[in-house]
Amino acid sequence: MKSVNRISFLTYGCKVNQVDTERMVSILSSDYEILDNYISADLCIVNTCTVTNNSDNQILNDIKKLKKTNPSCKVLVTGCLAQTDPALLEKINTIDYVVDNANKYLIPKFLKNLGNSKKIISNIFDIDEFQDYEIEKRDIRSRAFLKIQDGCNYRCSFCIIPFARGKSRSMSKESVLQKIDKYKELGYEEVVLTGIHLSSYGKDIGETLLSLLESIELKSRIPNLRLSSIDPADTDKKLINFISKSSKVCPSFHISLQSAEDGVLREMRRRYKVGEFEEIINDIRFKIPDSCIGTDIIAGFPGESEESFNETFNFLEKSELNYFHVFPYSDRKGTRATQRDDKIPTNVKYQRSKLLRSLSDNKKEEFYSRFIGKELEAIVEKNNKARTRNYIDVSLDGEYIVPGSLVNLLIKEVRNMKAYGSKI
Repeated sequence: MKSVNRISFLTYGCKVNQVDTERMVSILSSDYEILDNYISADLCIVNTCTVTNNSDNQILNDIKKLKKTNPSCKVLVTGCLAQTDPALLEKINTIDYVVDNANKYLIPKFLKNLGNSKKIISNIFDIDEFQDYEIEKRDIRSRAFLKIQDGCNYRCSFCIIPFARGKSRSMSKESVLQKIDKYKELGYEEVVLTGIHLSSYGKDIGETLLSLLESIELKSRIPNLRLSSIDPADTDKKLINFISKSSKVCPSFHISLQSAEDGVLREMRRRYKVGEFEEIINDIRFKIPDSCIGTDIIAGFPGESEESFNETFNFLEKSELNYFHVFPYSDRKGTRATQRDDKIPTNVKYQRSKLLRSLSDNKKEEFYSRFIGKELEAIVEKNNKARTRNYIDVSLDGEYIVPGSLVNLLIKEVRNMKAYGSKI
């Protein structure tokens, strides 16, 4: 069999998957040439998402295109789809190897023995501890993404991810602090803490997300720290109060709501009610007035009546939220919601999604416009764009600024949901 010298990657899904790919790249780069695309690669490693059936189909179609473009390229599929449905992948002739989520960091060893096996499959629920890793060099990002938690212990009726990622597992607090300091040494000015269910951080090791943040505040030299998505059920006033006084944690929140009607939330098996969510965001707005608050919404969940949708829309319209990520409900094989016989017609789901996105656009522009003429701190990203501490995306005029730099900027105008400004 032809030896593997040049490797490319295709990555799908969440920030955690992107971090996992970066880790695989770092442990492979000393032995292989890592390419930006698969056109001349000997092997393409496909790190999959499996949030919906549609995402599965998109990945499989992309693999077909890959093989048509580069027929000699071998394909190794890993990630969440490889964990939840390896049998499906093994039947597809365009896929050469399957390595599940539980073993993705064994891929270097696997590649040295390609002739001996075509798959590594195991039970991810057998993994009890967080698989820690080393940080050796800076990547191309302007901000560092640090995965500190993996897995999820909850069972929302629409979600397959616990079966793809296993039990909730946390990086030790000492390791988190060491890695943040390492990122600072590498020149990063902002670290984003990520996880599959970030709010569960520490529950398996006698810590909490709050206790971790308190330690980072006291011991770390990083100026900016940002949280990825958190769960309303695990967000309390103590956490909000701490962030309101923190000099490091950025005033931006993404708190996943999914629906603003209690009956739908109950069917989703979410662990909070709308009133509890409202208390959280009102408390954030009161204590941190300039913070950006976003959420996720599923439109057209099975059984969502017109009345339920209107209740969600009206709540969002009046709320202190500044944007929402809207997803039309999509079946995922293996979840409880898929088995329901009260599915919402596709055209209705997409019409509801359109209405919610339009509302989100209006609220986002309204939030951005509050800061016209104001000076804000930000970190520069590529193409002379900057992200303020309260999560406003600003296009900067003037001379080129090195990505990753911290700047003070002035927002001059907002149009079409985009902010424009200049470095001060």
